[in-house]
Amino acid sequence: AVSDYLRRELEAKVPAARGKTQVVDSGVDLERFRPSPPPEGPPAFLCVGSLTERKNVIRLARAFERLGEGTLTFAGDGPLRGELEGRKDVRLLGAVAYERVPRLIAESHVVCQPSLIEPFGQALLEGMACGRSVVGTTVGGPPEFVPAEAGILVDPLDELAIAAALREAAQLPRPNPAARAAAERHDVNEQARRVEEILLRAAEDPQAGSQPEV
Repeated sequence: AVSDYLRRELEAKVPAARGKTQVVDSGVDLERFRPSPPPEGPPAFLCVGSLTERKNVIRLARAFERLGEGTLTFAGDGPLRGELEGRKDVRLLGAVAYERVPRLIAESHVVCQPSLIEPFGQALLEGMACGRSVVGTTVGGPPEFVPAEAGILVDPLDELAIAAALREAAQLPRPNPAARAAAERHDVNEQARRVEEILLRAAEDPQAGSQPEV
């Protein structure tokens, strides 16, 4: 499982998995996603992900509108695109190639993804690796890797709280060294090593899966 949250969900639904599930998150490529000088000007917010109800994009857009300044860019596509079109200072890029994401993060000040539920929160981790503060959800994986110094986690159903979090995150250091430091604990190379270790242990000992998660 990529988060302890997902492990708990899995074990609750599949009793046979209890005590056998390992937790290794997706990790982040620290070479691809690295700090860069932030842009000048008013706060620029970025949301990377599908334009769906689960991603909470409409509530995020409404929260952003409460700020009265800056820009909000959505990198992704989905069924809610029509409800986002025409909003002031909201940019819709549509689906973008993964190779473009580091540049989009570099052009922003805050990466936000206050999803209704987020099993892990890869976009937030990538933003942190680039030294960007984040705004994420309290539901799911983000509480496991986003420290207070790196960003703000909010109740995804509370529009006012999301707006306040956007405003607060925009005031955090630019770039944010605490965000990068937290991301460095999730190096994709280290995570790959851990997966390899688990697989080798399982191959040597079929009962290895019953050991506590790493």
